[in-house]
Amino acid sequence: MAVKIVKAPVRVKAVKVLFGSVAAGESKAPGWLLYSLRMNDWCEPVAAAMNDVRAIEREHGRTRQGIEAIRDRLVELGTNTALFSPVDFPAPAEPGRSVMYRVAQDDNDDYALCVQTSSGQVASPVHNHTTWAVVVGVSGSELNRFYERADDGVTQVAEHLVCRGTGVAMLPDDLHSIELNEPSINLHCYGRALERLDERVYFSESSQQWKRYSAISGIVEARPERVGR
Repeated sequence: MAVKIVKAPVRVKAVKVLFGSVAAGESKAPGWLLYSLRMNDWCEPVAAAMNDVRAIEREHGRTRQGIEAIRDRLVELGTNTALFSPVDFPAPAEPGRSVMYRVAQDDNDDYALCVQTSSGQVASPVHNHTTWAVVVGVSGSELNRFYERADDGVTQVAEHLVCRGTGVAMLPDDLHSIELNEPSINLHCYGRALERLDERVYFSESSQQWKRYSAISGIVEARPERVGR
């Protein structure tokens, strides 16, 4: 499987228009302003879901049972597709790209919720997260494959096609890869901000070795209270 490391666009103009287009010069309106006008409807269900996520972790800890309960709560959130419209969260115009929009995150960088939008033809290498991670579908699909370490690298043990109404939950050392072959929108939630996950590793197919995975950067700030600043 070809490995493509995906980073969000970082053009200043694209971030300022934000929800009109991720390609500079294509916006038809100041999207962040229109988004701000709708944010009362948007904030309440997202904030309620994240409050439930915190409560679930307090009750169950960072356990398999706990993260599966978090997955189920976020699946419920993701079924409300009107909250995560491609108008508000556009994918990159060019194929083979995706972008992460940060829609919730605590001030101490815990409990990060991102909307990932992709134009399709995107894949990742096998990797861990070093924190719990949940992926749920909004539209389109994302193929998640799961692995165990083996003497010669990794062995696939399962797979799940994430789409609307479904999701996957992973503990810090769980290994997975993703493949998106069509335009899609998914919710990605992590116990810790992506920029802080600098201890992750991935398996390089070319070298047949484990390597350090760079912390993700270039995430587009989309928390309503910070949009337009």
